[in-house]
Amino acid sequence: MPTPAPPTDSARWPVLLVPVLAHLPLPLLYLLSDLLFLVSYHLFRYQRRLVADNLARALPERSPQERAKLAAKAYRNALQVLFETIAALRLPRERLLERVTVDNPVELERHLAAGRSVLVAAAHHGNWEWLQLACAARFDHPLDALYKPLGHPGLDGLLARLRGRFGTRLVAVGEALKMLLERRSAPRIMAMVADQGPRPDEDKVWYPFLGRDTAFFAGLEKIARLTDAPLLFAHMQRLSRGRYAVHFETLCEWPREVPEGEVMARYVRAVEAQVRAAPQDWLWVYKRWKYARGLYD
Repeated sequence: MPTPAPPTDSARWPVLLVPVLAHLPLPLLYLLSDLLFLVSYHLFRYQRRLVADNLARALPERSPQERAKLAAKAYRNALQVLFETIAALRLPRERLLERVTVDNPVELERHLAAGRSVLVAAAHHGNWEWLQLACAARFDHPLDALYKPLGHPGLDGLLARLRGRFGTRLVAVGEALKMLLERRSAPRIMAMVADQGPRPDEDKVWYPFLGRDTAFFAGLEKIARLTDAPLLFAHMQRLSRGRYAVHFETLCEWPREVPEGEVMARYVRAVEAQVRAAPQDWLWVYKRWKYARGLYD
């Protein structure tokens, strides 16, 4: 097993700063978020071209003026999610459940009541960290969250502390199949955010998404087929600053009964519909389309 690389200064400061900021009240964290937005977006223009290019490719039917407004909203919302996530290190369970409501919990609970585990897939839309924490705090069944380690012990430890606050058990993607099979005897919730892009050397599948061929991790469909667990999509809607509503949609009752590739296709279509309905709440501030199809297949 390789020895982890020593912490770098750029990776060390969040580990030290985030727990300190988490003691601040949420309104003050929002103020810091707004100040950072003014500095990074308007003064330094950090990643503005990337956000604008992503929106232009994904939403060509929108006018340049509309896309410019969306870019600013998306950037500001992304920073708010960052500071909301910091607050989640200490946010009480009751306040979290007030801020993240589930309008149809029975859609998830009916599968669990039938003795079946469920696979819940979400996207980088709204606040996905609050979504996982709210589900862990809201539902009585065990929750396993699949994640990809960052490779930095300090940052990975910080995220583990955050994501495990209400009993969530984290499962690294490399160990997911083994661990989920070991734990399948009792009904449980398996959660993952599956809209990020794989590296060129990682296993991938391609689907049309927001106007272009897009690579996705192949793991969601593999896990769904192996466990034959119902696949639910967690729609997350921003109601106002720091308040969200979640709606569960069953995409597939029995994954093994649908054609190969259809499980993932349904997920991709659900994510695209959510993004098109509220593009300002998706994470545009990163390079989602890093390479074209055919270069690394």
